[in-house]
Amino acid sequence: MLKNVIRKIAQLSLLAAGVMSCSGHVEDETVPEGVLRIFVDGETTIPADGRTEVVFRVMYGSTDVSSSPEMNIIRNFDGDESRLPAGVNVFSTTTPGTYTFTARYYDDGAVYTDNEVTVTASPAGEIQTSQWYQKVLAFQFTSTTCIGCPDLTSALKSIESEKPGVLCPVAFHLDYQGSDPMTIQQSRQFAAEFIGSSIALPALYFNMHQPVVSMSNVKAVIDEELDRELDTYEPSCGVAVSSELAETGGSVSVSVKVKSNLQQRCRVAVFLVEDGIVATQIDDPDYVHDNVVRTVLSEGIYGDYLNGRIALYPGTEYEETYSADLPEAWNTGNMRVVAAVLVPTEDGSSYYADNVNSCPLAAGSSDYQIVK
Repeated sequence: MLKNVIRKIAQLSLLAAGVMSCSGHVEDETVPEGVLRIFVDGETTIPADGRTEVVFRVMYGSTDVSSSPEMNIIRNFDGDESRLPAGVNVFSTTTPGTYTFTARYYDDGAVYTDNEVTVTASPAGEIQTSQWYQKVLAFQFTSTTCIGCPDLTSALKSIESEKPGVLCPVAFHLDYQGSDPMTIQQSRQFAAEFIGSSIALPALYFNMHQPVVSMSNVKAVIDEELDRELDTYEPSCGVAVSSELAETGGSVSVSVKVKSNLQQRCRVAVFLVEDGIVATQIDDPDYVHDNVVRTVLSEGIYGDYLNGRIALYPGTEYEETYSADLPEAWNTGNMRVVAAVLVPTEDGSSYYADNVNSCPLAAGSSDYQIVK
């Protein structure tokens, strides 16, 4: 609040001096020494096509610091403030709207900032939306030492057979009353978020809802919950995913593309899962484990922001790419990429999975799933 008051006072002083217009554009480009100001070189209105760029010039007195690593530009859009990387002085977008920018410069422990400039992005084309095929992300929490977990796995397989293409299960293995060879640190992180410290297995959650009720391993109960989940919403987003495995098999490159019917902020969560892992389950040494989460490529529990935290514009395609090195012990021929697009909850406090898609890890792809 104090920072905004100081900024406003500075702007009023500049207006009184006749060097700033009401839009924030500095008319007089002579910058006093010790003062930082940002200018737009060129037009302040651009098409929101993702290609046309606005170039900013940032002056610290008579010194051009536009590409200095000590300078960064702050972008504000729709109440959300974020910073461009240090030294970056260009901006483009695919989301129409009005953006304001300020610059900060760090010199010998002091921070300098002054005016703001406004950029308007105009719609670049017609909005094209689709009716997306609905898939449900299923988080299964399990362990090789869990007595009831095989029943849950069996129930999920039956549902997948009865309703092909609806479920995208991912199985997080946990150390539970003993060690599990497929447990990873990310499994513990997801379990802490969804189950809490008092872990009880088996557990199954649909679409990452918060708060989530842990379900039993009874198929009839799971069927009822799945039907309820499918009836509560229509997906607003479509997901396309592709994967390319290096010839040596040691690394993978993944692309996730998203289109939204609504102007909304979205995230993506990306999982690498493996089928056909043989490991002892209670007293069965030949038990086969599927959908095992080997790693999570996205950051945190709720993944990565698409489009730099800016709301997606309806009908426009957005892409996020990932790469990872793979251990030799993983059977890449049995692995898949599972990618989910997450949208905000009604109160904006969290995110849940709106839609999901998957493809084989080795040279696989799955395009947008559209209702025919």
